[in-house]
Amino acid sequence: MKLKEQRTDVLKDSLAAAMQCTFIHFPLLHADRAKQLANQIANDINGLIPGTIRITNKVRTVTATPQQHPDSYDCGVIVCYLMNRISRNKEIDPNLSRQQCIRFRAKIAVKLLSDRPRSWNPEDNEDSDFDI
Repeated sequence: MKLKEQRTDVLKDSLAAAMQCTFIHFPLLHADRAKQLANQIANDINGLIPGTIRITNKVRTVTATPQQHPDSYDCGVIVCYLMNRISRNKEIDPNLSRQQCIRFRAKIAVKLLSDRPRSWNPEDNEDSDFDI
């Protein structure tokens, strides 16, 4: 299957959820590719949407970002922090402390685990590959 067909299939599967979102984030390390990717995704989604609703392709580049602390695994937490702050139009603190990252990671875990319709529940676990 060609890449464009695969992308279209994924978009069709996710379109209902995407239409309920205000933002769709695509964190990229290389900003020069961001505009190209945003245009392609907006065009693909708009081609699937009936009616007059249109997805815009605004790209925001953030340069003063918090950096991962040595010997930590905070890169994903920092990306989530950035998406959270950008989507709420809040200032980004480029100097997050290790303690702030730990607190933000805990908030993410609570949100994920308390979203009952979409989170994992040990009582519902039928996949033996993930037994602990």
